[in-house]
Order: sequence, then C-alpha cells, then structure tokens
Amino acid sequence: GNMPPNICHPTYLGEQAKALGKEFKGLKVEVLDEKKIKDLGMGSFYAVGQGSDQPPRLIVMQYNGGKKADKPFALVGKGITFDTGGISLKPGAGMDEMKYDMGGAASVFGTLRAVRELELAINLVCILACAENMPSGNAARPGDIVTTMSGQTVEILNTDAEGRLVLCDALTYSERFKPQAVIDIATLTGAVVRALGPSVAGVLGTDRDLVRRVIRSGENHGEPFWEL
Repeated sequence: GNMPPNICHPTYLGEQAKALGKEFKGLKVEVLDEKKIKDLGMGSFYAVGQGSDQPPRLIVMQYNGGKKADKPFALVGKGITFDTGGISLKPGAGMDEMKYDMGGAASVFGTLRAVRELELAINLVCILACAENMPSGNAARPGDIVTTMSGQTVEILNTDAEGRLVLCDALTYSERFKPQAVIDIATLTGAVVRALGPSVAGVLGTDRDLVRRVIRSGENHGEPFWEL
C-alpha cells in the first residue's frame, strides 16, 4: 500500500502475483490482460482503466489445500493502484493518498500468503481487479453507459465511483468457481470513515452468519467491534 503509484501499477501487481506463484508450488496464477478483460464482457471494469496508459489487469490466484470436492472460498480485492477520480477529478489536496486505493487487493495478497504458509486445509480463489483511474481523452465520462459481465447496463454518473464498477465484474467472474462464500475487500467509500471513524472497518453482507464470523475474527483484545 505504501509503494509509490508510478511503481505499483496493475502490471506490477500482476508480476507480483506471478512471483508468488513461483515461490509457492501448487499455487495457480493467471493474469488476464485488457484484451481478455474485454473479451469476457467486463465493460464496467474496463471502463475504469481505459483512461490510463497503464492497462488494467484481472489477477486470479487459486490455492487448493482442501479436498477436491470442497467448494472454495472466494476473496475479491479492489486494486485501484491510483485514483484521481477520473473525469470527476478529486481535489488535489491529499490526492497522494489515493495510492492506497489498492488496499483491498493488497490485503487479499497478504491473506493468500498467510493461508499458503499455514497450509490451511481449504480451497481458496483470490480475484484482484486492478486498474488505474485517470482522466484523459480516452477516459470514461459521466453519462457513459457500459455493459457488465452479467449483462446488466450501468450509467456512469460519477467516474470517482469506480470501485463498484470494477468489483461488480470481478464478483460475476467469481461465480464460475461456485464458491461457498464470497468476501470482497475494498477501500470503497470515504463515507465509512465519516460514519465509523478511522479505526473501524465496515462490514456489509447478505449472509448474517458469515457477517458475524467476519466481525468476530476482527475482535480487538477480546472486545468485539460494533454490530448494527
């Protein structure tokens, strides 16, 4: 997360994934380039990265430590390596911190490494949607309509709401693995910081039991985080 964005771009993250695959035998790594992303029909994901000279990458890493018949857990990480806001440009003050917008992808990287080093008896698929959100003559515009991998169309009203655009296609892609549970991790919105403060992560989900298990896993010195 602290790496400068001129070094840590989508291609770099793809290279790090391949290096991880070489380090750990049995870890399957695939890095999909912009052509494959377009061929898959990921119109919303591609739209976020189309304004940058750094092409988007979809990184897929599979760890199979469980039984072959066991359905995998899926972790999906938002990997916006730098977020200017695109055409809906952010204020300049503090924009240097937008290198942290790939924090979700970074945490998935770290989780995968921990799972592999611990040799947990689970199957895990990690999907990282990596792009750089930049303004240019080729960037997506407010008012553009794109088609997602699921076939739904989306009208982009604010290009700085790019997280949902990359994640929706990555989540649709995760369905092909028939996961038993899906957790996406993202620096998605500053509204969470305003609502909960800088020290607490927000957890939302449709599976109440899974949400409770995630919250319990984040307990701090025996004191559980708030659950609304």
